[in-house]
Amino acid sequence: MTDTDPNAPAWQTDILACYPYVLERLKSVSQVSQVLEAQDFADISSAKRKQIPADGTVYVILDGYTPGSDNARGREQNMEIGFSVILTKQQVTPQPATNGVGQTITAIAKALQGFDPTDKQGRALTTEPFIQRKPLAIRYEEGFAFFPLRFTTVVAIISDNK
Repeated sequence: MTDTDPNAPAWQTDILACYPYVLERLKSVSQVSQVLEAQDFADISSAKRKQIPADGTVYVILDGYTPGSDNARGREQNMEIGFSVILTKQQVTPQPATNGVGQTITAIAKALQGFDPTDKQGRALTTEPFIQRKPLAIRYEEGFAFFPLRFTTVVAIISDNK
């Protein structure tokens, strides 16, 4: 997974190796009732809603990846990967401070911004800590509000081509 040089980037064979650690990190946020994934979000967010959204749930969705800088004539490549974290709140009041929305958004941001995940052996899974980016717009639908946050990080891959 990683090069033997301690100063070398954490070369990945799986650009999403950090994903389970993002889920675990969010589960540690006390204001979050549960952490679910993209399929679960599809079940609550479409016109063919299969489930009612649960208040305080966050949905983690891989929302993109973009090739970044390359090195060694294209053999070494950085990839920026992005995750949307969507907080679901039931019937947001006109005074959001009274329903915990602000505190929960802040707690999620504090948990992920600067997060630098490592695997169980202590090896880096990203080359840069997570940073917060501009999210999608807040959406209100049938008594629920969906508050998105967005975080990105960078991973490094190396080509099999020599």
